[in-house]
This record gives sequence, C-alpha cells and structure tokens, in this order.
Amino acid sequence: MRAALLYSFTGQAIAAVALAHALLLPLLMGGRINAFVYGFAALGISCVALFVIGLVIGRRMARSVAKLRATVAGFAASRDEATGPTEATSTGLDGLQRALDNLHRRVARREQRLKAAYKVAEDQNAASRSLAQQLTRSQRIARVGSWEWDRTSNSIVCSDEALRILGVDPGQFNLCPTEIRNLVHAEDRRAFGRWLVQLAGAKVLQGLDLRIIGHGGELHHVHVLGEALLGAADRVLGLVGTIQDATERTRTIQQMHRLAYFDVVTELPNRSRFHEKLAETLATARRDSTAFAIMFLDLDQFKRINDTLGHAIGDDLLRVIAQRLTRGLRPEDIAGPTHEKALERDVCRHGGDEFIVLLNGVASEQDAARAATRLLSMLAQPIVLGAHEVFVSASIGIVLYPRDGEDIETLLKNADVAMYHAKAQGCGRFFFYRDSMREASAQRLSLEHDLRKASAQRLSLELDLRKALEGEQFELYYQPQIEVLTGRVVGFEALIRWNHPTLGMLGPAYFIGVAEEAGLIMGIWEWVLVATMIQHNAWLAQGLPAVTIAVNLSSVQFSDPALAERVEEIARVVGVPLDYLEFEVTESMLLVDSEAALKTLTALRAKGVKIAIDDFGTGYSSLSYLTRLPLDKLKLDQSFIRDAGNEGGVAITRAIIAMAQSLKLAVVAEGVETQAQIDLLVSLGCTTVQGFLLGRPLPAAATAKLLRESVTNADSPVARQSDASWTEILQAKPAVAVEVKRTSNVHTEG
Repeated sequence: MRAALLYSFTGQAIAAVALAHALLLPLLMGGRINAFVYGFAALGISCVALFVIGLVIGRRMARSVAKLRATVAGFAASRDEATGPTEATSTGLDGLQRALDNLHRRVARREQRLKAAYKVAEDQNAASRSLAQQLTRSQRIARVGSWEWDRTSNSIVCSDEALRILGVDPGQFNLCPTEIRNLVHAEDRRAFGRWLVQLAGAKVLQGLDLRIIGHGGELHHVHVLGEALLGAADRVLGLVGTIQDATERTRTIQQMHRLAYFDVVTELPNRSRFHEKLAETLATARRDSTAFAIMFLDLDQFKRINDTLGHAIGDDLLRVIAQRLTRGLRPEDIAGPTHEKALERDVCRHGGDEFIVLLNGVASEQDAARAATRLLSMLAQPIVLGAHEVFVSASIGIVLYPRDGEDIETLLKNADVAMYHAKAQGCGRFFFYRDSMREASAQRLSLEHDLRKASAQRLSLELDLRKALEGEQFELYYQPQIEVLTGRVVGFEALIRWNHPTLGMLGPAYFIGVAEEAGLIMGIWEWVLVATMIQHNAWLAQGLPAVTIAVNLSSVQFSDPALAERVEEIARVVGVPLDYLEFEVTESMLLVDSEAALKTLTALRAKGVKIAIDDFGTGYSSLSYLTRLPLDKLKLDQSFIRDAGNEGGVAITRAIIAMAQSLKLAVVAEGVETQAQIDLLVSLGCTTVQGFLLGRPLPAAATAKLLRESVTNADSPVARQSDASWTEILQAKPAVAVEVKRTSNVHTEG
C-alpha cells in the first residue's frame, strides 16, 4: 500500500509540498525571510514541483496507454471479427475507451459461445453417461457382459455384468487370462483354450458353452462369443467379446430333455429314450456277437387300485415300483458272481402300468429266469402308501436276442405276446416267448380290433345322433292298444324311429343306449313329448276322438326332480290337456329311490298324467310299492304269455290280473302275436292287448286312418293284415266272450 501511495500522484504531490516547506522553514525560523515570503515561496516551489510531477506522470501514463493500446491491438489481431476503421485509426484516451468497449463486447460474445459450447459438451457428456447406464442396465437384464483382452499388456477388462456372471470381486480378483481360465470347469478348459487360440489367429468362430465355478463352488453355465481386434496390417491387437449367463437356458433345455425322454411320474426313461438305448444295445450286440434279454412287465390289477384309492396313490405306487426295479435288481442276483461285471440293466416305463427291463449280457433262460424271479419276489412285498398297505404282482414276458428276434420291433412284440400269455395263466408269473403263443396273440389282436371297431362305430353313431337331433331325422310311430271284446282302439304307445340317412329306419334299441351315455336322451325325450302332443292336437283337428298316448320315460328323465313342472310347461306351450298323456316307467326305476319316485309320480298325477308300469313282472322287487305309488295301469310283460300252454306262466298271469283288478288298475298285455294268446288273456279277464297280431307300429297318417275306422267299424284294417282277421278272432271263442260278459253282468247286478 505504501508503494502504491508513493507512486501515485497524490503521494508525490504531498511529498513535494512537504519538501518545499522543509526547505523554507529553517529560513523562516532564522529570520532571514518573513512569513509573507515564506508563504509565497512555498506556494511557488509547490506549484513547480506539482508541474514537474504531473509532467512525469503524464509521460508515464502515455507510455502505459501506448502499451495498453498495443496489447488491445494484439488481442484484436487474434479475434474472429474484422477491426473497424475507427478503431484502427483512433488515438488518445477516447480511442482507447472505444477499443476497450469493443473488446468487452467481443469478450462477452466469446463467453457466450464458450458457455454454449460448454452446455453442448455437458449435454453430450450426460447423454454418454445415460447411454452407459442404459448399456449397463441392458447387460444386467439380458445377463450379457462384455470383455476385452489386450495382447500387449496381457490384461483383461470386463464390464460389471461380466464380473457378476463370473462371480468374482474385482477388488480381490486379478483379471488375467490365467485366473479367468481357472474359473472354467476342468472338463471345459481344453476346449476353451483351443477356442481362444483360434480367435487369436483371426478366425471367425461360433460361440462356446462353458461351465464356470463361481463363488462358493456354485456351478454356472455361460455362453461366450468373441472376435479378434485388428490393428494396422491386420495385426491382432487383442480379443473382444461377450459372455452371457446361460444357466436358466441350460436348465430349461435339460428340463425339456427330461420331459422328452423321461417319464414325469417315475423319472425313468420313457419309450422314446429307451428305444434309443435298445437301438444302441442292438448295434453293439450285432457288432460283438453278444446277447441280451428283454423283460416286458405289466402290473396285475393296477387299474383296480387306481380306481379305488385314486390316481395320486396310483402314481405313488408307480414310483415305488420304479425304485424297486432300478435299485433292487442287483447284478449278482441275475448272473451270479462269476460274470456280474458284464451285466448291465436299464429300466423304462413303457406306458400306463407297463415297464421294460433290459438285461444286457444275459444270454440264457436260466439267468433271465433268475432275474424275473427276483423281480416278482421284490414286487410281492407289501407297499405302504400313506394310510394304505398295497400288495401288487406282475406278469412278465421275456425274450432273448437273437433267438426271439433280430430287430427291436420284433423283440418288443414277442415280449408283449409272452407277457399277455403270462397274464392269461394267472397273476405273478413269467413266461419266455414261444412261437406257439402267436395264435392266441392273433386272437387277442382280432378281439381288440373288433372292440376298437365297435367303439369307433359307437362314436360315429353318437355324432350322427347329434346331427339327427338338429336335423329332425326322428319320426314317431304309434302302436294301438285294443279292447278285444269291441275292437275299439283305447290308446296308443308312441315309439321313436330314426330315419338314418344311410342305414334307413332304426328302432330305439339301436340308439337309445348310446343317447343316454352321450347325454342326448333329454333332448330326444323332449322332442318325443312335444311331437306326441302336437300330433294329438292334429288328430283332434281332424275330428278324431281323443285317446290316451303313452310315452316311455328313461331313468334320466325320471330322476329329474322338476319333471312334473317341465311336462306342465311343455303342455301349456303346445296347448294340450295332460289328461290324455301317459308315462310308462319300469320297476327298476321305481326302486332306485322309492321316496323320490313317490314324490315325482304324485306330482305328475296331480297334473293329470297317467302312470303305467311297463314290463311288469320282470323286476326283482316287492309288490308293496303297488299300494303306495299312484299308478293307473300295469303292462303285462310278453314273457308270461309267450307260451300259452305253460301252466306256470298261466298261473302267474292269472295272479297278476287278479291283483291288478283288486287294486283297480287297468291291465294291458304286451307282445300279443297269436290267437291262442288272445284266447288265454280273454279267459283270464284281460281284454286290452297290444301286439303285432292286432296292430303294428304305424306312422301318424296310417294311425289316423286306423283310429277313424275303429270308431265307425270294429273291423280293424290292422287285424286284416295279420295272420287272422279280427272277425275270426272274435268268433274263435264265442263261449269265452259270452262267459266274460255274463260274469260282468252278474257282478254288476250284485
């Protein structure tokens, strides 16, 4: 600060004034000059000193300004903009001021450009950091890392993801080729080394799958890719590449392999894998002229266990059987201690409850029999599955190569034949294949073929039934129920027919069972009910009398608790009173659930529907239900009157008719086909019959004609088509008819 004050104008001025006073003050004190002179002299000296100082400072400032202008001129010479003419020629402080102003503006513009460039660089840097983060994230997500080997320094640079895949800590691990190679599984190091050498020779190679021993001995699977890093003159400077974590992919491939070649339940090789093993064994046996045996094993009564205890227990049983077959069959139990080392065994699950055991090295029936005996003994031991103790046995068929076949297909087929022969002889047996078994096998295959054919026909029939229901291929035929004393038609039974497009007209016995199994019976039955009611209305519209029409009920409809409501709704929609509708049920249907049957029949009777028991007398039941159930009619089965001369059948028929009359139930005899049967029935008091003799099932138009003629004339056209005319039937036993009428009159008078 003192130096600044010394060299400043103010400092020098003070010094000059002080010096003038210092020089004149002694003279004033000595009396040589007075005060006026002292003051005037001091002022003059100070002015001269100040002038001199100002001149010196002015020159100094001129030199500084010149230097500053030179500096500004030098800076201006390096600027981007051109120098203006005023700036170049101006002098003095004003010129300097203008130059400085211009310089300030240029500096400000450069600062702005620098700031813009800095902003761009900063954005690029941020983008680079973001790109690096995205690359790191992508590598982490894809589990792919990058690596680079520099040949000169023999060092390796790895990305963070590559280090994670390798399972190493970069702070404690030396990234060099030797240490990386030590991470590779011992069995893969040689292949890895060859791959690196070939890459270093600038060869283009496929990727390589390796096993890596990570931290704590954990095994990882990786897939590495790489290429040579070339410099000038195609000189290899190093290698670059990627490493991908392939552990999950490898496990997935292994799982797919297990699913493709191993059974899920037992974890044994499946049919495909075992056939490959058999092919290898067969090729080796042909080359070395050796032998082997195949045992085809099928568990006895496995389906019964599976159905009784459930599929979960069945699967557990299969697993135990598989373990016993693989672990319990020791070589010394088969071939003896002398050549047990030559024996190999493989087990597979062929499907269902069938297993195959390959005994490689077994050449004699004696050794194969020893193995089969051992297996049967092991399988006979009880198996505890949860709370159940299960006993199983097996049937085994055995073949020897090359005696029983020279290819896989023949050997397996013959082993299967021998196994079925063993099963036919009883449980827990084994048999060697013999040519004599072929005939029985052929018969079995023929039976299986017939069963498959019947199953295919049944399936085809089910499909046709669905189309028939949609295409209205069904028709109704009506069989009359006739009062024999008058020839009057008192009712009809509606019988369904299927007008098949290729097979023609089919009766219900051909397709009703299939319809029940396929779940189509409800739709078919509702069609029959609706068609019957519509036909009833059509006959009324033609002026024909109302008659009762009977419709058969199956067990499916009868078990429906809402049957009465469904019938009432259908009748309401069609517009038919239920007084002329009759349902026929069988005795077996009534015995399934007697309380439910009572409830259903009561509901139907309340709606006006009549109830008839079809094929009465053929069921195994108590007759007490006749007094409990609301019934209207018994239909006597034709088996009781088929042989009119059979005294036992006549006695039963007489008892049934008498019982029905005492219960005030109508009786209709079914299947009447001869005049002798009519004579018998009339003599026993049954005067209403149904059968081919008096009326076959007819389509609706012919039935209408029959009904019309029965009203005007008892001489039925149907009777004229049968083996005896209706007039002849009436005249055959006039005494019987008269006796019946007389008896009726006596009861009436009484």
